[in-house]
Amino acid sequence: MKKILFAVCFVALPLWLSAGLTEAQSEQPVSADSTAGSKGKEQNAKYQALQQELKMLRDGLKVKEAELARLRHKWTVNKGRTPTSDEIKTFEEKRAKGPVTVEDNPFVNQNALSSPGRWRAAYYEKLAEINRDKERAKSLEKELDALKQ
Repeated sequence: MKKILFAVCFVALPLWLSAGLTEAQSEQPVSADSTAGSKGKEQNAKYQALQQELKMLRDGLKVKEAELARLRHKWTVNKGRTPTSDEIKTFEEKRAKGPVTVEDNPFVNQNALSSPGRWRAAYYEKLAEINRDKERAKSLEKELDALKQ
């Protein structure tokens, strides 16, 4: 029994002493050097995070711009057809005589299944997304410049 009690005291004493030292260290006033060091670390961490976000935005912009070009192509292809010069000439003659209908217009695609509306909407959504990302990249660059100084 004495051996067990001795072993418990032997283990508990260093724990008790280290807890006392930790409390004493936390009660000491913080020096200006340690505060400046922690501010520098925080600033460095913020700078690194902003740099990482900016890099991700730029990489994402490359992909989004390629997608924008693809959507533009699909929109253009589905927009309609290019009429021949004879079709344009007859359309202009009909237009000169009076009002014309959509069916008379050779530029309009007559197939309802190939409507360009969804591609146009997707194109402008992607364009707006790219513009938001570019604005965010500009603001990140300003923040990074402010942190450098």
